[in-house]
Amino acid sequence: MDSAITQASSPAASQTEQQLRLLIETGLMLASERSLDVIVQAALDAGLHLCGARFGAFFYNSSDDIGAPYSLYKVSGADSSRFASLPMPRPSGIFNVSFIAQEILRSDDITLDPRYGQNPPFAGQPPGHPPVRSYLAVPVRSRAGHVLGCMIYGHPEPGVFTQASEDLVATIASQAAVAIDNVRLSDSLTNEISHVDAARTLQRQTSDRLHQALDAAQLGTWIWDRATDLLDLDERAAVLFHTAPHAPITRTALRQRIVLSEDQAKAFKSMERCVASGGLYSVEYRIDSPDGSQTWVSASGIATFTPGSSRIAGMVGTVQDITARKTQESALRQSEKLAATGRLAATIAHEINNPLEAVTNLIYLSRTDPAVPPPVQLLLETADTELARVAQIAQQTLGFYRDTTLPSEIDVNELLHGVVDLFARKMISRKITCTLDLEPGLCIYGLQGEVRQIFSNLIVNAIDSFTFATTIKPGGIHVRGRHLRGRRNGISILVSDEGSGIPLSVRQRIFSPFFTTKLSVGTGLGLWVTRGFVEKHGGSIRFRTRVGDPAGTIFRVFLPANSPPTDLPPEALALHLPA
Repeated sequence: MDSAITQASSPAASQTEQQLRLLIETGLMLASERSLDVIVQAALDAGLHLCGARFGAFFYNSSDDIGAPYSLYKVSGADSSRFASLPMPRPSGIFNVSFIAQEILRSDDITLDPRYGQNPPFAGQPPGHPPVRSYLAVPVRSRAGHVLGCMIYGHPEPGVFTQASEDLVATIASQAAVAIDNVRLSDSLTNEISHVDAARTLQRQTSDRLHQALDAAQLGTWIWDRATDLLDLDERAAVLFHTAPHAPITRTALRQRIVLSEDQAKAFKSMERCVASGGLYSVEYRIDSPDGSQTWVSASGIATFTPGSSRIAGMVGTVQDITARKTQESALRQSEKLAATGRLAATIAHEINNPLEAVTNLIYLSRTDPAVPPPVQLLLETADTELARVAQIAQQTLGFYRDTTLPSEIDVNELLHGVVDLFARKMISRKITCTLDLEPGLCIYGLQGEVRQIFSNLIVNAIDSFTFATTIKPGGIHVRGRHLRGRRNGISILVSDEGSGIPLSVRQRIFSPFFTTKLSVGTGLGLWVTRGFVEKHGGSIRFRTRVGDPAGTIFRVFLPANSPPTDLPPEALALHLPA
């Protein structure tokens, strides 16, 4: 266990945690920042730390057909004055890879690149330029596919940048591109909307530019009349709100029809504040789609006034589908939760290891005492087996720690009988029957403890499906095991129950970490860990369920029976969850 903790807190793991945290923090900051200077500097600094460069620079793509130089915008890791006196780079073979071809260029030694040093008068790096051998250039592309600029990093030593560092900087570049696009589009839209009435003579030109910006950002537009409460929606906004374009509908009716009930008050109050103050309107909320799914939208607007007075006549604004961004933010938060849970689980495993070892030693002493009668010896042997399983579960730290034991042949029939016997008292107390229908000779090759955990979790969930029904009712659990032969040899295990079934609203999330319907008694990790163990063994898990009368759920687990190659070294035979 001490070695496990050492591994969990190794410098490499710590560095990965720091990189993940930096990615999350930078991504969230860029998503909310509206200053172009701050966005570019923050992205450039984050990329410098993630790839280990000595210095970095962000160049705007201001090149034209006659070869005007690219413009230096920000510097990281070096004094900007050192670059001020240097000539700007011109279109060349190396720079065109990123600025023109829009490709990432990573070189262990850029001085060995055949395109290096082919442009006079300097034939390489100009005097006073920091020495560069390791070179990484990542283009920053807009939504429309144009290169906004390029993040270039250098190091005086060769071979510094890896594929992993390239991927990390590419992620930062993508986040920066979205943030820069949002700033530009937001500034453009705010400026255009606020000058609509004053720019009537330029209405056609302004309209064309506005439509181009709206198309680039996938924005729909809406107009609200305060006196009638009517909304006028363009085609894209109508699609988002599941109605016909320009059809007469009041804001109140539309909000009550599609906005999620818990978000309605937020949307209403935000609009009322804008009407009262004449300021900007900005709110994010969820809407229900006809297919049962939910969509996140972001609505923004600005008040319009009655000509010649300060009375607010209504509002004009935009709406955008931000479901993808919300999903990404949720994934980033989930990643941080997983990292924190892994650290907590490792700590718990370390703390409970000592008392487990003490109890195991006491059982061993009792088992070796000749005065202990045989029936008690049998009970002690069962207790010792279960304590060993608890110790293994603790070592795996709830699925976040890698199992370093070697796989072996597993008698699945014996294992399933043992799991059912373990929970027999619990089932008897709840008047639940359990039947086993197993073909003889069900065997696979894998990790004994993890396979036992798979079916223990499914049996416990089957038992709980009776407890968490609207009324606790007696019923049955059926476990069926069969051989499967064909394209893939293996076994199929079905665990079915006559419990309450799984509601439609939660079926898509039951394999997600930290999701549970058991309130205070559930961790939300059981089925997530179960699926991880199944897929780790090369198998699959599926389910069918029904609510109402009759109700129940069937989980089907497929596990391949093939053994791994016998000519591999022992350490290569160990199965591991992906990092």
